[in-house]
Formats: sequence, C-alpha cells, structure tokens
Amino acid sequence: MSFIDKRKMSFDEKVDIYKALGNKTRLEIFEQILSNGDKSVHKNGMMCITEIAALFTYSMPTISAHIDILRKAGLIMSFKDGKKIYVDVDIEKCKKLYDAFSGSILSYEEKKLSQNSVQN
Repeated sequence: MSFIDKRKMSFDEKVDIYKALGNKTRLEIFEQILSNGDKSVHKNGMMCITEIAALFTYSMPTISAHIDILRKAGLIMSFKDGKKIYVDVDIEKCKKLYDAFSGSILSYEEKKLSQNSVQN
C-alpha cells in the first residue's frame, strides 16, 4: 500500500467528521482549539477543557460531551495530566479530511472543464 492510499479516508470517517462539525457548538469548540492552542498554558500548546469551557456559557458536562464527540470523530485527541484533561487537534486526521475534500473538488472541477472543452 502506498503512502497516498494510507491517507485516504473512508466514507464512514467523513460522515462522522461532518456530523461532528455540523453542530454549531462543536464547530465553535473545534475552531477555539485551532486558534487558541498557542495561547494555552500547557507546555505542549494543548488546551485544557476548563479553558475551553470558560469561553462558553454551557456547563462543563455539556462541553465535555461535545469534546467527546469531536474526539470520537478523530478531530481531536485528549490527554490527561493529573486531574486536568487537555485536548489537541489531530493534525493527521485533519490533513486526511482536507485531502479528501480538496481532491473531490479538484476532480469535479476537472470533469467540468473537460465537459466544457468538449461542448465548445
């Protein structure tokens, strides 16, 4: 199996990710992790879920449930350090999603261009 084959994403993986990001709160949480990870006090740039919860008006259990859905979809990873739980973006999974999405768009665009050139 080549490197490119390993980076392909299954249809079920895409569905899980789209479902996870299809919720406004989860999308906001994911974007906060992407944009605020560099401001985290943790040495590896990860955000503590209490830092994330402080950015929202939702309860900690609600934030934790949303984070769990993002984690199960493979968008983020969680790490425990003592009593604190930190989260970070799963870069490899996000790259696979980007590759899958951009590849589909490029393929669609190529088909449209070739159809237009045949018609002209």
